[in-house]
Amino acid sequence: MNINPSHVYRTTVGSKAQEHRLNVIANNLANISTPGFKKDVPVFEGFIIKTTATHFAQGDMEYTGNRLNLALQGPGFFQIETPNGLRYTRNGSFTLSSEGRMVTLEGHPVLGGGVIPSNVSDLNISEEGVIYADGVEVGRLEMVEFEDVNVLIKEGYNNFKTRTEGITGQAAEETTVEQGYLERSNVNPVEMSVQLIDTVRTYEAFQKVILSFEEADQKSINEVGRLA
Repeated sequence: MNINPSHVYRTTVGSKAQEHRLNVIANNLANISTPGFKKDVPVFEGFIIKTTATHFAQGDMEYTGNRLNLALQGPGFFQIETPNGLRYTRNGSFTLSSEGRMVTLEGHPVLGGGVIPSNVSDLNISEEGVIYADGVEVGRLEMVEFEDVNVLIKEGYNNFKTRTEGITGQAAEETTVEQGYLERSNVNPVEMSVQLIDTVRTYEAFQKVILSFEEADQKSINEVGRLA
């Protein structure tokens, strides 16, 4: 049996592409409950994955009643300060540090979060991101928007960074804050489940073809051995 090397190549690459697609889908499904999570989608060029793109579509709003839960309506991002520098997030699950600063659950300060007194009884955050503690302004969230969100890449903890240093966002003009809400992940569980099934079946089909190639190779080797 003569095996076309190009068929072997396409099958091997196709199998690896489906394996990568499977990992992307699994990660999307694992983050269904992660506030502000944006799903990833593999971009195919023929049977090869050219890149993995992040879809920044707005997620649904979920009411929590927590005054430190903030959801963004629009294309903007919260800015946070991390040990690695300035980062951007849509996850508004915030809390207060021991000093009264608004921080992420990982302890990273939220830019513009100000200092909120420990004895505050009425904490209100306006749609523009102005923070009022008992009627007194104590902070103003520094939200930003990007003309092209493709300059952003994921960097763990549901944070984003820019692909190139020096690129910064512009002050948000089309984004508002919803206090007491969290933006849900934009992953559609039904859609992802269908894609998962399709990917597994396609991957298995590639594996069967690869196995047939291996069996054909082994048969050829055995036949050559008998002739010798």
